[in-house]
Amino acid sequence: MKEIQLFPLPLVLFPGGRLPLQIFETRYLDMVKRCLRDSHGFGVVMITDGNQILSNPEEQLPDISHCGTYCEIVDFDQQSNGVLSIVAEGKQKFAIRDQYELPDRLMMAQVEFIEEEERVAMPEEREHLSGLLESLMSHEAVQRLGLSCDLGQAVEVSARLTELLPCPNHFKQRLLELKDPLVRLSELDKLVERMQKSND
Repeated sequence: MKEIQLFPLPLVLFPGGRLPLQIFETRYLDMVKRCLRDSHGFGVVMITDGNQILSNPEEQLPDISHCGTYCEIVDFDQQSNGVLSIVAEGKQKFAIRDQYELPDRLMMAQVEFIEEEERVAMPEEREHLSGLLESLMSHEAVQRLGLSCDLGQAVEVSARLTELLPCPNHFKQRLLELKDPLVRLSELDKLVERMQKSND
């Protein structure tokens, strides 16, 4: 078990993914400073109900998923208006076993890290998904993230596609919680097929 700081967000991040964030709330500015000072990371977890930004001190913290991704800060920039821009990179999935909050309303958790998924080659019948991902990664906004991906590896392709495809967060969260990248690819293939049919 390990104690980590949590950053609840309305999104899903996988290991290997990159996430640009604008930090302006005091509790998260302090969190980032601690991360940089102590060479620690933080956990990104999807919000299931509630607000990311608290409008008053009494507002209830959001409900969150039980599975998230531990991140490390790979780039940061302090802007003149006090906002801190960072890029976080996903490292490892975790399961929350206990959670609580600090006096400044920062969420903390005791987590167990989840074993990395087995690296397996892309099945021939799913290779069109690698082509789709390659196309998505050529977009300028994605290129700015500096993502790397082995298009021949099922783990990496399934993770990056889940992050980049326009689909509901609850679907992405379900795919994050899967432990088999081949099952994830199958679910993504069905999603892409539905999207293509809806555009016909």
